[in-house]
Amino acid sequence: MTDETNDEPEFTPFWEHLGRGEIAFPRCLDCGRHHWYPKALCPWCQSTRIEWTPVTGAAELYSWTVVRHAFTAEYQDKIPYTVALVEFPDAPGVRLLTNLSPDDTTWRGGMALKPTIEAADEGKRPKVVFSAA
Repeated sequence: MTDETNDEPEFTPFWEHLGRGEIAFPRCLDCGRHHWYPKALCPWCQSTRIEWTPVTGAAELYSWTVVRHAFTAEYQDKIPYTVALVEFPDAPGVRLLTNLSPDDTTWRGGMALKPTIEAADEGKRPKVVFSAA
């Protein structure tokens, strides 16, 4: 989730939390469930009482793929890289599309992951990368 063209305001709290070194997701104050894609309306109970709740960052690998072809010139020097869906035990139902550390190469579904939040370069957003726990 580091696309600088993604200026939708519903993502602002996500970037703000990452900038403070934490991962957070929207959680409904009425039914207590987390959701992702961020919305102002709970997809489960339709409540508008939503708050952003930090999670520990501990995650599990749901799925992944290794990208070996640069579809644009800006990614040419970054390949290969690994894109993954990760789940958060303390935010059930949330799956985040993210990157896995290039230092780890033996991935398996369900494995425990830990986040590293990388500070933003000038004009960029912070990003989170996961590695084996």
